Amino acid sequence: MDKSQSNPIAMKKVILLFCFGLIGLSLFGQVRIPYRSTTLSGGFQVAVPQGEFAENYKGLPYGVNASISIPIQNLPIEYGGGFSWNQIAAEGRDVVLESDRGLVPANLDVNGNAYSYHVHARLRPFNGDFRPYGEFLVGMRTYGIKSKLSFEDSGEAFGDPTTSVSNRDFTWISGWAVGVQYRLISGLFLEGRFEKLKGDQAQYINPQSLRIEPDGDFQYDMNESRTDQFTISLGVAFNF
Repeated sequence: MDKSQSNPIAMKKVILLFCFGLIGLSLFGQVRIPYRSTTLSGGFQVAVPQGEFAENYKGLPYGVNASISIPIQNLPIEYGGGFSWNQIAAEGRDVVLESDRGLVPANLDVNGNAYSYHVHARLRPFNGDFRPYGEFLVGMRTYGIKSKLSFEDSGEAFGDPTTSVSNRDFTWISGWAVGVQYRLISGLFLEGRFEKLKGDQAQYINPQSLRIEPDGDFQYDMNESRTDQFTISLGVAFNF
């Protein structure tokens, strides 16, 4: 074929491709990508111990959680952090203590708490009324015990009400989570979430081990194990 005939044909193909490209860019420019905004979440949660944790701790620690998730530009990828509190022991008793002046009525409160802090990377592909997501997270969890022995008469030999915190410990945590948000009204979503977390070795109170002596002294045993758990939560999320 003569080159002088093939060049116009090739030129026509280039012009057609260029035109189709301009049309495609024009159509793409008219497509509105929904704006992604920061999400603030909060709710109630229940932790389900697993493995060694379940063998050493009997119960379902309940608590609350909160998190913030920020989109990267207008992409379906977000980053953020969160916080949760779970009560792992709660004991309140009216006791009668012995003193030089006789029997003294008092009240003993012992509380074991777990506080978790994490950062996360989240993938949330949809931005409509129904918004499932998945994320990876890493952080730390602290375990602490708070005790308070108070008296009806602070002038007794036992002195003023006292508060002490002891046996504090912490562990690293990592894992993944899946959740879904469903729009109730503009800016407000119902959110359900499931987490699977791995926790390193830590010490925490055994709620069944609390013992009170007649002189007001109280003792409790500490468990030590890995702290793997599932967490199930239900709450609300706000877009702003």
